[in-house]
Amino acid sequence: MFFILSKTISYLLMPATLIGLAWLAFFIFRKWKFRKYLAILGFALFLIFSNDFLANSFLKTWQTEPANLDEIKAQKFTYGVLLTGMTNTLKEPKDRVYFNQNADRLLQSMMLFEQGIFDTLYISGGGATALRKDLQESRVIYSYLESINFPVDKILIEDQSRNTVESARFANDFIGKQNKILLITSASHMRRAAGCFEKEGYKIQSYPTVFLTNDEMINPSMFLPSVDALLKWNILFKEWMGYSAYWLAGYL
Repeated sequence: MFFILSKTISYLLMPATLIGLAWLAFFIFRKWKFRKYLAILGFALFLIFSNDFLANSFLKTWQTEPANLDEIKAQKFTYGVLLTGMTNTLKEPKDRVYFNQNADRLLQSMMLFEQGIFDTLYISGGGATALRKDLQESRVIYSYLESINFPVDKILIEDQSRNTVESARFANDFIGKQNKILLITSASHMRRAAGCFEKEGYKIQSYPTVFLTNDEMINPSMFLPSVDALLKWNILFKEWMGYSAYWLAGYL
């Protein structure tokens, strides 16, 4: 119930949805005397959520800072814990893997493994949709790694979790808590992920990936309407709502 409710609320409160609802209400409530303010609200939301300067600034503040690679290399971990959410499991044909922007999670994990920073890659993630429980992403990634001759004897997979809190809880059945784990996920997702694993008693070293922000100086193009800005706000709203919901539910 929590899974379905959180997904529904997240969709309704996305920036693009809020803009659409404001403009839709403008056309529906034709006789409302304050109707014009709905159009103004929709336009104001559009200007805010399409502004890349604002989106970049807020997302950069929320993201976990990049890990110090030299400090990471000085440590040795038994497990590198990779959280899924990087493939499109609904795309046909099924003879290949369709990666999305979060593929950096996997690329960084492979690099860390090749450098001997952790011994075993633990991949956690089943189906992340409310209607399909058979889309086990960790198995999809396992098959991809197998196809490129990655040493699969150094891989463990957990294919039942549907969200971050379940990933943390199900890890109890696969890896012990006596050693510190290297947690690998997106920089925007790391606060919530680290909180869930720490709640379960794990000691973690964060290794954030997928940085969608930039460190460039301010330029005029950042103030023009941008689809990228809307994407950044969507990610930020998702994480804000996810973190808040987990905190209220006692998962953090």
